[in-house]
Amino acid sequence: MSLHQAFLDFGYDPTIVEVGRTIRPKTTGAPPASATVNAQYLPPPQAQGTAQHVGSPGSCAAWASTYGLATYTAAAASGQSPSGASQQASPANIYIEVMINDGQKTCSGSNLASYLNILQQGGTPNWATAPYYPNCPELWSSYDPDATVDTSFQIPGWAIVETSDLDAIKAIIAGGGALCYGTALNSGFMSYSGPGPLTGPLDKVRGANGKLVGHCMLIIGYDDAQQAILIQNSFGPDWGCQWNGSGGYIWMSYELFQYLAQGQAMYVTG
Repeated sequence: MSLHQAFLDFGYDPTIVEVGRTIRPKTTGAPPASATVNAQYLPPPQAQGTAQHVGSPGSCAAWASTYGLATYTAAAASGQSPSGASQQASPANIYIEVMINDGQKTCSGSNLASYLNILQQGGTPNWATAPYYPNCPELWSSYDPDATVDTSFQIPGWAIVETSDLDAIKAIIAGGGALCYGTALNSGFMSYSGPGPLTGPLDKVRGANGKLVGHCMLIIGYDDAQQAILIQNSFGPDWGCQWNGSGGYIWMSYELFQYLAQGQAMYVTG
C-alpha cells in the first residue's frame, strides 16, 4: 500500500477555523496528574469505513461529535452504558443532513461545529433507527429525513478550548467531560499499534491532491507520566492500541498532539 493509499480523505480540513464560543473552564489549582473519562459511558470503537478504505466515506466529524461525544454525554447523564444500538447516537443521518445543508450531493468533508449545532437544536436518531453503513451510496439511500430524533442526544450547549491550552483540556477530562477535535495526521499515525504513545515524527502528511490529510477524533484522557493524550478513533477495534479491554485507541504525546491539532477542541457545556 502506498502512502497516498494509506492516507485517504477522512473528511476534515485541518486548516479551517471552527466557529463557536471559546470558553475556558474554571479551574482551581493544578489538574491531577492523570485522568480518563468513565469508560462505561463510552460507545464501543467502531469503524467509519472498511479495512480496505478506512477513511471513506469522510464522516469522521460525525463520528467524533455524534457517535463519540453525544453518545458519551447522554450515557453519562443517564448512568447507563451505551452498549446497545438504541443507546448510541448514529453518525449516519446527521452526516447526510450536514451534506444536504452544505449543498452536497455526495459524501464530502465537514466541520465539527455543524454537528454540534444540530445536536444542540434537538438531537439525532439513534443507531437502531438510523444504522450506519460504511459506504457513501448506502448512506444516501438509507437516509430518512423523517427518522425519529432521539432527544436524549440533545446537548445543552458546547464551547471551544484551544488545544494549546493543555490545562483546560485536562480540566474538562478530570471533570468527566470528553472533547472532539480536528487534526492533521503524521506519517506514523496509520501504523500506530501502541502500547506507548505516538511521539513522532513531527511531520504532516499530504494526500494525493496535495492537501493536508485531516481527521476528527474524541479526546478521553491524559497521563502526565507518559506526557500523552488518550484518544478514541473511528477505525474500529482492530486499529491502534488496547485500552479498557478493546483496541481502537491511541496515546499521542502532548508535543505531537499540539503540533498536529487543528487548534480547537469542542466540549459539551451545562
